[in-house]
Amino acid sequence: MYLMNARLVYLIALYFILVLVSAGRKMDAVPSLLNITLDQVASGLDERQFTVVDLTNAYLARIKEVNEEFHAVLEINQDAVSMAKALDEELKSHGRRGPLHGVPILVKDNIVTDDEMEATAGSPALLGAKPSGECSTVARLRRAGAVILGKANLSEWANFRSVNGSSGWTPRGGQVVGAYVPESDPSGSSSGSAVATALGLCFAALGTETSGSIISPAQVNNLVGFKPTRGLIGGDRVIPVSMRQDTVGPMTRTVKDAALFLNAMAGKSDDDPHTHNIPFDTLPDFAKACDDTDLTGVSIGLPRNTFSGTAKPVMTAFESAIDALRGLGAKIENETDIPSADEQKKLPESESFFVITAEFKSDLASYFKTLQKNPHKLSSVADLIEYTKTTPEEEYPKRDIGRFLRTQDEGTDVTSGKFKEVKVREERMYGKDGILGVMDKYKLDVVAVPANAAVPVGSAAALGLPIITVPLGFYPEGTEVQKNKWDLVQRAPGFCMTFIGKQYSEEVLLKVAHAFEQASSVRKNGPLPYRVPKTELAHAK
Repeated sequence: MYLMNARLVYLIALYFILVLVSAGRKMDAVPSLLNITLDQVASGLDERQFTVVDLTNAYLARIKEVNEEFHAVLEINQDAVSMAKALDEELKSHGRRGPLHGVPILVKDNIVTDDEMEATAGSPALLGAKPSGECSTVARLRRAGAVILGKANLSEWANFRSVNGSSGWTPRGGQVVGAYVPESDPSGSSSGSAVATALGLCFAALGTETSGSIISPAQVNNLVGFKPTRGLIGGDRVIPVSMRQDTVGPMTRTVKDAALFLNAMAGKSDDDPHTHNIPFDTLPDFAKACDDTDLTGVSIGLPRNTFSGTAKPVMTAFESAIDALRGLGAKIENETDIPSADEQKKLPESESFFVITAEFKSDLASYFKTLQKNPHKLSSVADLIEYTKTTPEEEYPKRDIGRFLRTQDEGTDVTSGKFKEVKVREERMYGKDGILGVMDKYKLDVVAVPANAAVPVGSAAALGLPIITVPLGFYPEGTEVQKNKWDLVQRAPGFCMTFIGKQYSEEVLLKVAHAFEQASSVRKNGPLPYRVPKTELAHAK
């Protein structure tokens, strides 16, 4: 009897030891939210390591931990947890919808969502004022199973208020600061989207780009920033700078995840005529571009006459990256200068931004007309100027309104002769004499530039071309600290590689970006943000 009891006790003890070891292995396998991928989210949900509610609550806890310091998140969606619960129930009964099932994301505050959250571009002028419905791209992400976690802070009015403004500042959310250096400039205008993604306050975030507003903050915060072809995804119900040029795009930590987001976001929208030009009868599976790293047959051009002024550490890393791409089979066209580069560099901002300034004046007035409620009775930029001057939270005149004021200049109108004249000049300067002409002349698939070289990046934005940034490197220890007029550190440690393609060439663009990412692993091997939230999925149970 004694021996039988002893054996029974032994077997029970062994059972519990095995259970604990198994549980420990499962918990050890739960990835950190700082670098979790969509594949890891999918396997974690499928294997019941965690639930959508666990994931959502973990991100909410991380926001609570650090947002008072970083000011990246403007508003929390009060429906987020109930959405997560519904997706958990669906997972149990029907399985996952796809790669984005249960994935919590933030949405930049100039993108309209169909819930109780505001859409203000960071200004109290639009509190309580929204059009009906929501941006068709957000609706697609909901259908794919994403959890809309909240709204991200930004540069007010998507950086189209001030000439000398502070990137990442809004009256509603305060000053966003970068993830890698204390009190650093986060860049913008998708500042909060970038910082929140870098810190793991969300899985990914939506940004918008008129010119540089996704890729620039992605660079500073060591992310993949992806601005697709204008019209590949819906841009309706976005508080506009230029409806012709404004593009919604994902900010992620890997190229493959950006491709998977694009799969869910791309497609025609009845509410955005630009999407009616999509040339595909059936959309490609963009994630397949990340299946391998063989770049044989891909032609990459380097417009070196646009690289002047690039810091030495950036150029050193860039040249190494080009060698790596060559080693992967890419054909490198080393001298593909842009003929209009000097002409573009010499243009004052008032001239280079003239077209989108006139479009901002027209498009914002059109947006005001769509508002179901308009508490401040805004109908024009002139009304917005008056509101900004007389509202203390807007901090005028400490924070200027130079870009607003330019809309009032004579001839700044989409019907003016000057507008038509400048449009013709831009079509030549960016097209035949610009980046498109170079791509045609040298039969390039992709143009590669270090960091955010102004001429090719600005040209690509104006033409609606796809752009993606991938982390390239970090400034060395001891780099001189440089601060801007707002006392924010100007030079953060991260810089990126930027790839530009022709319209609707996302497959080859993603292929090149993914191949470079796999060859370099910069984000994986680089420094961590200076403050990392402590909450992990292991704590969410």
